[in-house]
Amino acid sequence: MDTRDEDAVIDLYERYLACCNEHRVDDLEGFVSERISGSGPEDGSSAFVDGVRAVCAAFPDYRWDVEERVVRGDTIAVRLTGRGTHTGAFCGIPATGRRIETQELVLYRIADGKIVNCWGDLFPVVRDALTAGIQEPQSGPCG
Repeated sequence: MDTRDEDAVIDLYERYLACCNEHRVDDLEGFVSERISGSGPEDGSSAFVDGVRAVCAAFPDYRWDVEERVVRGDTIAVRLTGRGTHTGAFCGIPATGRRIETQELVLYRIADGKIVNCWGDLFPVVRDALTAGIQEPQSGPCG
């Protein structure tokens, strides 16, 4: 893959992240493969979009900021800082009103102009930030 292809990976990722930060959840399927797989309990674009929808519903002001990215071929690794206020239920944790800041590391693989793999740690990182110093949450979709 040459640098033009890596530029295309960066462009796709930047447009995808803007969509996430604008909470345009219904537009995400334009960026991800129907068969996207990775770190979630279920594969597929519907499960992926539902995961982002859950974050946006629980944290209406959530935003991901890129701290660092590395691109090699069809893969982009991104270190992100996420920030938001917990105003709705998330992973079985009722709204706390807490503002959180998290560090997240995500690895994406791109094929045919779409994200086909996404390996990240968002759900456990956010869950841990919400439960730091308080009672353990109920078991639920964030395991």
